[in-house]
Amino acid sequence: MAQQLKFILTLEEAASKGVSTPSDFLKLKEDAVILARAPISGVQDAVLGLASSDRIFLGVNVEFEGLPLQHSISAEQFLVANLALNFEQELHACLLPSRFYLESFEEDVPLLLVPQNNRLALSDPVSAAEICLNPEHCSHPKCRALTAANKSYAQYSNCPSGVALICEGEVYKGWCIESAAYYLSLGPVQAALVDFVARGEGKGFEMITGAVLVEMNDANVSQEATARVLLETIAPGCVLNVLHCYKTAEN
Repeated sequence: MAQQLKFILTLEEAASKGVSTPSDFLKLKEDAVILARAPISGVQDAVLGLASSDRIFLGVNVEFEGLPLQHSISAEQFLVANLALNFEQELHACLLPSRFYLESFEEDVPLLLVPQNNRLALSDPVSAAEICLNPEHCSHPKCRALTAANKSYAQYSNCPSGVALICEGEVYKGWCIESAAYYLSLGPVQAALVDFVARGEGKGFEMITGAVLVEMNDANVSQEATARVLLETIAPGCVLNVLHCYKTAEN
């Protein structure tokens, strides 16, 4: 199977492995588990989900050597971030019940996988002038980070944030994904690292050389300190650039 498809399978690819229904997902778990990165606990875990596009998404646990386990990404968090990063809006079936996929179903709270537009713009005029007219499809790290922040699901803290990671000319993005079970929320760096693990063809974290964090300048919750601790530990050569943003008026 091509490397870039390891964390996403079509039904045809799954069928070639003898999987035709969600009840067959266990047949895939053995292959999925080896993709986990667990240098601390040594315990590898995987979870699989069937999305509304009829693609099967994989999630694995990721631990970061030298950091406490609370910085880790659980398999369930990885799965949900993988779904969000690939613009899936529904999870139809899951191999294991996902604690992270807890939702608030109040009418005024959007569901976690529903596309968000936080209407954010960069505060610094110089950086703002460098944002492309169509940042959604731009490969510039600042554009990617701002686009990620605008996609943030931050319904509980109201502090959206996004991150772009740079490795060998490729840009990986991620955004804050908050859970109704607050302590299970996923930070933007971890979400971007999900993108890195899924698309990075096995590259080590130490190969990440740059990062851009976009967050609100008057946020009650800041991601900067956590981002620095995480990146300084797993990618010592990474230079973090922090840009602040503000929410523009509603249309």
